[in-house]
Amino acid sequence: MGMEYSILLIEDDTNFIVKQMLKEVEGSNTILVSDETTLGAILKEKIFHLIVLNTDICDSATFNDLFEKDQYSEIPILLIGKRDVGDYFAQGFLTFDCTNEKFDQQLFLQLINYCKTLYKKELNHESKIISLLYTDSLTQLGNRVKLIKDLQNDTIGIDALAIIDINDFKNINDFFGHRIGDKVLKIVAQTLSSLIEQISNQVSVYKLSSDVFCLANLKLDFSLFEDFVLYALGAIESQVVNENGYEINLRATAGISFSKNKNKLITADLALQEAKKEYKNYLIFYDKLDYLCEYEKNMLWAGKLKQALKNDDICVYYQPIVSSKTMKIEKYECLVRMSDKQNGQIISPHFFMNIAKQSSQYYIITKLVIENAFKQFHHLKCEFSINISFRDIEEKSFLLFIKEMLKKYDVRNQVVWEILEDEEIKDYDLVIDFIKKVKKLGCKVSLDDFGTGYSNFEHILKMQLDYLKIDATLVKMVVEDQNSFKIVKTIVEFAKSLNILTIAEYVENEDIFKITKDMGVDFFQGYYFSKPLAKPIEE
Repeated sequence: MGMEYSILLIEDDTNFIVKQMLKEVEGSNTILVSDETTLGAILKEKIFHLIVLNTDICDSATFNDLFEKDQYSEIPILLIGKRDVGDYFAQGFLTFDCTNEKFDQQLFLQLINYCKTLYKKELNHESKIISLLYTDSLTQLGNRVKLIKDLQNDTIGIDALAIIDINDFKNINDFFGHRIGDKVLKIVAQTLSSLIEQISNQVSVYKLSSDVFCLANLKLDFSLFEDFVLYALGAIESQVVNENGYEINLRATAGISFSKNKNKLITADLALQEAKKEYKNYLIFYDKLDYLCEYEKNMLWAGKLKQALKNDDICVYYQPIVSSKTMKIEKYECLVRMSDKQNGQIISPHFFMNIAKQSSQYYIITKLVIENAFKQFHHLKCEFSINISFRDIEEKSFLLFIKEMLKKYDVRNQVVWEILEDEEIKDYDLVIDFIKKVKKLGCKVSLDDFGTGYSNFEHILKMQLDYLKIDATLVKMVVEDQNSFKIVKTIVEFAKSLNILTIAEYVENEDIFKITKDMGVDFFQGYYFSKPLAKPIEE
């Protein structure tokens, strides 16, 4: 806004009348040039906002050679002198004709001030656009775009970042409404800005997405910056927002990065996510930590998964399930795998399924497993189970896909939908409704990993299950750990009382098999009997 208005005067250096007039233009700087060589050199060095050209000094041909249309097509040019100006207008520049015998000085100055006014308006407009681009509209702090720009500017010298996230902000928004949510964000912004003023702006603050703020270290040493972040967290937590008799207590979590590489934003976010997982106020990323290695590993597997889907390298393996009564294979569990043809390896889902869950690839994989399994067992008589999760069940098109596949492959009396009971289940009513619908289609249902910390005996009563699969961590400890033994025995007795069949997975040796068989477990699965196979055994 305070930029000086630069005027280039191309005029005979003995004629001081025009130059003297230009000095009267407030807030401007005029440079006088009277020869072509100097003119050519100065046009390469400096940008002007207005050009005053004496046609007697510079003819139209020279004018066309020296001025680049891309650079000067929108800069006003005032022509003075006695030469015919028709050729100048033909060049396509923003040209005003001030040439006349009397040289009306008042008109000349009016035109100059008019051009300057236009420039100021353009500057104001540009300033507003920059403000919209780089400023968060609610808090008036610099936004993510501004932070990235500042990180790329070495002269600013940001050497550490702290990303601060307001805990449970979504709940505040949902319960009290966005007006109060916005009020909370403004209070946090004001709190952080006030703290920064107290330390003479040695730290800058930005507002990123939603409820996320960022502190950028400019001058503090690392230990003092860490102290400042801790102090800032405390200051946020000391804020109490009162609304209609309710007190909203604020808490925040931070991730700090002292990385020397150009990855401070990524690594600070990784530290923040890790702090949330570990329920800590903050965590620090140093170059020696392996968070970035984990990030890079995730990126590697994301690429491999994308390639595997493209090359049809997602495959299904089948692990036999043996009956306690007949001691024969009566069922199979369908297990997803990735085929690494280049290295001749079959890769466990441990390496790629968490990556898949972060994208739409997860649903693609689920559908691939279902169709491949249906196709495989279409001409076989035994049962087979397919693992599904709550995120599959809550996908609106999932049940429709099952119906389409059952029309194509009539395996409705063979397929068992094995539902994983974990922390992802947020709505048991939705799960119970899904079970009713697939059982109506003729399918069976099993609950996987039963006996973990998420198990709820009350839900089992409502689910109308056919099978309970006992959690592997309990089964493998049943020989050595008395508590595991008691829990497994209780689960088996509970299941029998409801006429639900039980399956013990991770039966890896004879001791585990004998104990679980004596308990009354109905089916066994594990390496003691067979590892997962590329194809079911056809009998």
